[in-house]
Amino acid sequence: MEPPVRRRRSPYGVAAALAIVMFLVVAPEVYEGNAMSPTIKDGQLLITSKSSYSIKRKVPERDKLVILKKPLSLEVADDNVIGRVVGTDGDHVVIKDGVVFVNDEEYVAPGGIRGAAGEVDVTLEGNEIFLLCDNRKEKLDSRNPKLGLVDMREIKGNVLLRIWPLSEFGRVK
Repeated sequence: MEPPVRRRRSPYGVAAALAIVMFLVVAPEVYEGNAMSPTIKDGQLLITSKSSYSIKRKVPERDKLVILKKPLSLEVADDNVIGRVVGTDGDHVVIKDGVVFVNDEEYVAPGGIRGAAGEVDVTLEGNEIFLLCDNRKEKLDSRNPKLGLVDMREIKGNVLLRIWPLSEFGRVK
């Protein structure tokens, strides 16, 4: 006896629904450039979540790697900009004599990345965030006057996983 048509096609329906949900929740991203080196290197394939932020909904955590929406990214780069959240609403960020301070404490990023070039003294308000690249020689971050403080609503998502090269597969910190 032949199973009902609904049961026979059920796995395909589930797979299609899962693919649609995954497309709405995560996206692949090929990173181009050296601004996030050594954390993320040129040509690596990343999986990003499609998270949205605002002061009323959810604020990105310090050290979170975020990707900016394309129109804002094109102000300073040829491709998407990925940066590390250093400061959010109410934080006082100072860069002086090559040292980064957040709320009067030296900021050291995961992996021991410290310091930055330039002079900054800013207190963030509302939906503003302060981003730094891990390669602090590059200025594809909030130190660049064309980008400056970023409205958190301009964040396209978070970097979750590195899937290529396979030798470095795993969570990106």
